[in-house]
Amino acid sequence: MSRKPVTEGGKRDKITQAAMELFLKQGYDGTSVRNIMSRAGGEIGLFYYYFKSKDDVFDAVLDLFFAHYDADFAAIIAHGRRNPCRLMQEFFEYMERETAKFRAEYADQLHRTVRWAIREHTLTLIEPYLRQVIDIQSAYYGVSTALSPEATALYLTHGVGNAILHEDATTYFRERAEIKKGVGLLMGISADVQDLSIPFPAVPGDIPGWMALVHTVKDQFPGLREAEYETLLATYMERGEAWVYRKNEKILAAVLFSRERRELDFLAVSPEYRRRLLAERLVETVAAQFPVGTTLCVTTYRGDDPRGAAARALYKHLGFAEGELTEAFDYPCQTLTLTVPDGTPIPKQA
Repeated sequence: MSRKPVTEGGKRDKITQAAMELFLKQGYDGTSVRNIMSRAGGEIGLFYYYFKSKDDVFDAVLDLFFAHYDADFAAIIAHGRRNPCRLMQEFFEYMERETAKFRAEYADQLHRTVRWAIREHTLTLIEPYLRQVIDIQSAYYGVSTALSPEATALYLTHGVGNAILHEDATTYFRERAEIKKGVGLLMGISADVQDLSIPFPAVPGDIPGWMALVHTVKDQFPGLREAEYETLLATYMERGEAWVYRKNEKILAAVLFSRERRELDFLAVSPEYRRRLLAERLVETVAAQFPVGTTLCVTTYRGDDPRGAAARALYKHLGFAEGELTEAFDYPCQTLTLTVPDGTPIPKQA
């Protein structure tokens, strides 16, 4: 993992920082108390004022090193309670990113004894967090894990987690799709449901499939001009304001939103995949991008317009309230608003 803790003030912190630098470069056995105090700028006796032994300072180094990661994992869990469909994905994506950063910074100098200690400490750290991920997603999807939740957490920790942390990650990335299927089996989620459970940020390669979806549903969006619409997609994607469900190269559902305007700009689902909660989970994912209490709005058809019956029913089901009457592209519309909840907007009965 990549972050180097920053210590502030105090001789104890300075000794810990010096010890960390030496342990990372020279390993545990190659670092002595005398080395540590030489780097920290103090007498050996001062070391024993703060620490009982080299083991003691090594524990302090690990605690300090992992403090940031502990806070980040806690934040991922907190955010995941608002966006459960993305939680497992976000958790392991974070591990992948941070492990890659750590390797880039320390690969050439990290001693194996410290690398092993960091790996073990990481696995110990993530297991209780993965147990929370399991509870959140089991309740969200209404499933039971194939094993006990405790055993499932162990499998995910020492299976997926250890594969990400392994110094040769080639196998993990080659088998990533199969590993994902295995996670679904452990979680008790069928392959079909798993394919339709996680929305992803859209990328430029999604544009052809996205436009195919737009062409299918364009009659439901008054004033939509396909050529102009396509030119805007890349901008939304660059800002992280475009999300999709995809299967192979087909886009099954898509959403555009604006962080600046706090508004949903486009939401569509391929007709054959409606009633699969894709639209609801895209709205959940968008809502989770905003602070709790934010007013999120969408412009849709008015209540007396039969073309808008399905869209209005969806938004009201998710807690949107009727707002002001307006027009879009010279067509009579209405603004609906949602106060972003501290949780998912998808009702339990959905």
